[in-house]
Amino acid sequence: MKFNPLELLTDFTYFFPMMWNVLLGKFKMPWITLFWIILCLVYVISPIDLLPDVLPLLGIADDGAFILFVLSLVHNDIQRFRGQPASPEEIIEAEVIHTKDEEEK
Repeated sequence: MKFNPLELLTDFTYFFPMMWNVLLGKFKMPWITLFWIILCLVYVISPIDLLPDVLPLLGIADDGAFILFVLSLVHNDIQRFRGQPASPEEIIEAEVIHTKDEEEK
């Protein structure tokens, strides 16, 4: 899959609102996606890395590479989130009381 850097920036801006909606139960996401996101979070926070963070640039590069990998896996879910309809709070419901045909009778 080709991954455009501009799409990466767009995906990153939608990632946190998407996760907030997942936590609120407004957006459903596959369990495998949540697994990879949690694994990435643990890996970035954990002091145990493939390349220790004390190595200049290399220590941070492996964290960044893993974040990019997970963002590429989550890309389809982010695209689905961006295309979702408005939240229920933003939908105005209405009921037709009179129609034009009833007024003419």
